[in-house]
Amino acid sequence: MEFRFNYLLFTFVIFLALVSFSFSDENVSGAFAEDCSDEIETTNNNNNNNNNNNNNNNRNQNYNNVESNFNSINSYYPPDSFNYFTGSFASNDCKRASFVTIPLGTAGGLDESNLSSFLLTKKGSNLFIALDAGTIWKGVNKFTTFKYTSNLMNITYPNWAVLPEQKTAWFIKNHILGYFIGHPHLDHVGGLVDVSPEDYVPKNLLDIQPPITQGLLGLLLRLKVAPQVTASLLQKKSIVGLGFTVNSIRNNLFNDIIWPNLPSYGRYEYYALANQLEYQLSNLIFLNESQQEAIKQDFPYNMKIRPFELCHEKLASTAFLFTDTISQEQIAFFSDTGVPSDEKNDLCGWKEKILSVWRNINIDKLKAIFIECSFPNDTPDTQMFGHLRPKDVMALLDTLVQMNKNNNPSASLRNVKLIVQHIKPMVNQSPDNLPARKIIYKELMEANRVGINVIIPNQGEPICI
Repeated sequence: MEFRFNYLLFTFVIFLALVSFSFSDENVSGAFAEDCSDEIETTNNNNNNNNNNNNNNNRNQNYNNVESNFNSINSYYPPDSFNYFTGSFASNDCKRASFVTIPLGTAGGLDESNLSSFLLTKKGSNLFIALDAGTIWKGVNKFTTFKYTSNLMNITYPNWAVLPEQKTAWFIKNHILGYFIGHPHLDHVGGLVDVSPEDYVPKNLLDIQPPITQGLLGLLLRLKVAPQVTASLLQKKSIVGLGFTVNSIRNNLFNDIIWPNLPSYGRYEYYALANQLEYQLSNLIFLNESQQEAIKQDFPYNMKIRPFELCHEKLASTAFLFTDTISQEQIAFFSDTGVPSDEKNDLCGWKEKILSVWRNINIDKLKAIFIECSFPNDTPDTQMFGHLRPKDVMALLDTLVQMNKNNNPSASLRNVKLIVQHIKPMVNQSPDNLPARKIIYKELMEANRVGINVIIPNQGEPICI
């Protein structure tokens, strides 16, 4: 009986040894296997330093090669036979440009890392306003890792900002002045809520050496703001929109239930706009009159804004028309709008609302139109829910040109960029398994009778306008 017990004990010990060896084998890859190996080594109290060093080297090698464990996203798509992104930040494209936009989010739902949001600035400036705020962090993260960002945009980071997340947080703090929100759906405001805990410049950043002379800190230096008011000034970034949108954000997001009420602590200032009333942007920023006078020639303080109420199914949305007070150049930004799912009972009049925007555009001064195009042409009206297809977009642009030809027979959109946003991912069966971006680009170009420059933007890649 004793012999049998000893034999079973010996067999069990051999089994444990084999299991331990198999998990510590250098060919095992992946963090889960290595974690198991670490636990068994700890249990067995293996103090062999050479083995530990080898395990650390293997672990580092596996972490460095972690991307090799995943398929490339490009392997899922057929090779491109044409370039469906026509925007550029190359010097030739920017030579005659007046503005720069940075797409922080371009898609229309599902992927929370890429939802509607664009930054806008004047060429030569690095102080931005955000147009919608579905995704902020991921878009800024991509932009700040763009190889030429610091040189082309004159972005300066503190010496300690080395990691990508440090640079991302710094850019959000110091280079985004305020948020212009078109409607309060989560895919247009979620990014603002997510970054809000870090979305301010505290007073101690004025003590950074060497001093930062760009962005909000540079603005303060130029304004010669007294140190005792700096903290409150820098914390109050603007949240701007029509009254319904602003009240929805105030009551339903920053309400100490869904999210802490950070505006009540001085982080943000709400500005509710009236439909079709024109405003100076300098009046929508937390500055007094003497400070506004000192920077009235600079972006964004040299811009006027006029909001237009739009229809988005059963919700009010907004188009913002920006006009440069010096050059009179214009940019039109549309938040979600379009064909209702029950157009026979459309009480809002979605087309007429867009025509109201067109009537205020000087086509010779128009630089860009940001507009959604959520679905391909084969999507039925009953499935649109207040969005647009390529055929809808191009019909609207045809109307814009015709409205201007009454007074200007040579009216054209050939010098205008159409920046297409809110493209919803292709989750259903599709011809040739093409992504929605490619289908929508193709359909837009086939119906492009006005010669507008169609751009399908890439997240984080700047576009000159």
